[in-house]
Amino acid sequence: MRSLFAHMRYSLTMNARQPGIWLRVLVVVPLMEVLPLLFLGRAYLESDTQNFFLYTNMVWAFFTAVVIQCLVSIQGLAGGGRLDTFLHSEGSVIPWLSGYTGGVCCFYLFSSLVSVFALGFALGFPVVVWQMLGYALLAVPTSLGCVYLVYGFEVRFNRTFHFINLLLDALVIFSCVLWPLNTFAGITRIAAQMSPLTHLNEFIRTSNPSHALLGILVSFIFLLFGVAWVKRSTKKYQVDGAFGGSL
Repeated sequence: MRSLFAHMRYSLTMNARQPGIWLRVLVVVPLMEVLPLLFLGRAYLESDTQNFFLYTNMVWAFFTAVVIQCLVSIQGLAGGGRLDTFLHSEGSVIPWLSGYTGGVCCFYLFSSLVSVFALGFALGFPVVVWQMLGYALLAVPTSLGCVYLVYGFEVRFNRTFHFINLLLDALVIFSCVLWPLNTFAGITRIAAQMSPLTHLNEFIRTSNPSHALLGILVSFIFLLFGVAWVKRSTKKYQVDGAFGGSL
């Protein structure tokens, strides 16, 4: 546990020193990743469904910002040979991944709250800061699990940035960010129900506690799968002594 918090503090310090990080957190994410979709929702949705659309898209912006930021750092970790240091000193890369992702989540939670305050206070959108904070916190386990999966892909295949972007493009469709679950049918509905973010977004739309509980359960399973994938990938790296390769 001490190691986890040490990595989290390091993550906060390292990210705070990155050139342009505050510009990204306070301006780029709110204006480029959140605002366009919110204006789209205001233009085409009925007033009683606007606030659900706003929250689901802001949660998605938080989730993707965390995953992409961590992917960039993960590639640096893999390329710099620091993985060997973690494996020899701690026996696992899980504490570093968990702590680093926790630090990144803190940054983008702050960005999300700034976005909500600006949209609610300055532009009159029907959003509440503390409600958005609760939804974003519910998305943290899924974000962590996705970072584990991303790291496993990076160790297995190396240079996976574009592949991960493609997966995120597919995930936004099947996570009920833009459309509710009842718009899916057949195999697409099954795929949507397997996404850990689907049930969180359905909870945002319906306030039904069963969706929240199901979302927590699916996120926990997703998290365990991510941990197993990281361990399997790093074990293969230790055997092969190189990044990339086959399953």
